[in-house]
Amino acid sequence: MSYYQEHIQSKVDHCSLSITDLLHVSNFKGGNASISEPLVTLTEKIMYYEVVLRKVEQRFSGKSLSTLTTSELSTLVSLYDEFLALTKKNSSKIRGFGPSYASAILAAHHLSLIPVLDRRALNGAGIAVKKDSQNQVKEIASHYGELIRAFHTELTSRPELSVRQLDKEWFSTKL
Repeated sequence: MSYYQEHIQSKVDHCSLSITDLLHVSNFKGGNASISEPLVTLTEKIMYYEVVLRKVEQRFSGKSLSTLTTSELSTLVSLYDEFLALTKKNSSKIRGFGPSYASAILAAHHLSLIPVLDRRALNGAGIAVKKDSQNQVKEIASHYGELIRAFHTELTSRPELSVRQLDKEWFSTKL
């Protein structure tokens, strides 16, 4: 995540995205995804993600998850759900780039605002999920709002923690 953070900070437009952003996320998430979208269509599709990323930036820049009101939290969850939904729409679906990877882009751009969507974080938060035969969470994107709300609740009661610290704690919880 630190390399990706450096990359984001080095960009003139922090919300612009490219194949480099996707590769940073793939590396951070373990490098098990293969981005196989042709460059021509990738450039077109990635613009949809930039639009939502800019909406989040305009609405929540400088805010932290623990300080959001109920209304702000609902708006945040809606925007993040919109971002993750792009991974399923034909016009914006990027081969090899799913909801968990999309959440890592959001988390990298908003360190104090959002956790990475991951089966380990869901487990640490105590969120019940259904898994497939390969132990992967079915419909993982559908749990993002619940995960964000669980983080908000926990961070509100434990203000000494950051999103990243709680993310690491819950990620480390035994499966």
